[in-house]
Amino acid sequence: MHTDNLKWVDEEYKAERKALLKPTPEQEGMAHMLEHDLGGGYVLFGTGTFRPNQYEEIIQHKEGDKKDQFTRNMKVSWIEGEKIVKRVGRDGQMIKGTRGVSPGWSPHAAERAGLNFILKDPQLRKTRWFMCVEGSKYRNCAHLHFLFANAHKVPWEKVSNKWEEKYGRFRIELVDDKDGMAMYLAKQYVGKEYGTDDFRYKFSRNSRRPLTDPVPKIAYDYRMRLFRNNMLKDETKKHKMLRWKTFLQTIGVQ
Repeated sequence: MHTDNLKWVDEEYKAERKALLKPTPEQEGMAHMLEHDLGGGYVLFGTGTFRPNQYEEIIQHKEGDKKDQFTRNMKVSWIEGEKIVKRVGRDGQMIKGTRGVSPGWSPHAAERAGLNFILKDPQLRKTRWFMCVEGSKYRNCAHLHFLFANAHKVPWEKVSNKWEEKYGRFRIELVDDKDGMAMYLAKQYVGKEYGTDDFRYKFSRNSRRPLTDPVPKIAYDYRMRLFRNNMLKDETKKHKMLRWKTFLQTIGVQ
């Protein structure tokens, strides 16, 4: 049976999210910008993470008995790490030492990767989207949060597989805005650095003049159910559901 070695991260995240029930003034400001300046009406919330590279303090094994496990990186260990040439003296003597620790994905690199990912996808770039960069509590590595609207033509299964193949984890879910965008942002931690120099964000050009999304929110709920069903690896657990194009035709959306 496959064990989730990052389960403790999700549990810590859920506990902290539950404790933070009120939005900060910064999140209130960001919510106002999203709802009024950038059109509002976002229906989908996405998260894109980056897997560790070979010179971070913690690495993820891709194969063998430790596949998908996270362990301390011996290559950058001060004592056990492999020795490389760090400096050559004037007399030609080579000074050796262990490799330096890579900072992982910097906010700038993560932002560039996310922007390129959206703009190079023919369907994603047509959506109305907002993207922001967040730091990680558990790694010296940034990750991305996305908000999407007018996204009914996006093949989310392909998008998810493409992101996970190239970068790391990708999650997409329905926006839970029953308490308002500010409360939603507080619960999801989007924008906790808004108003500071550390906050980085981008948004689509059509956010300034947003078009009404032709697909109702309840239909996106079905799309997310279909997405989760299609992404199941065990074929025996999948349910028979209408294809998304067929569903759109039933509600009169082209």
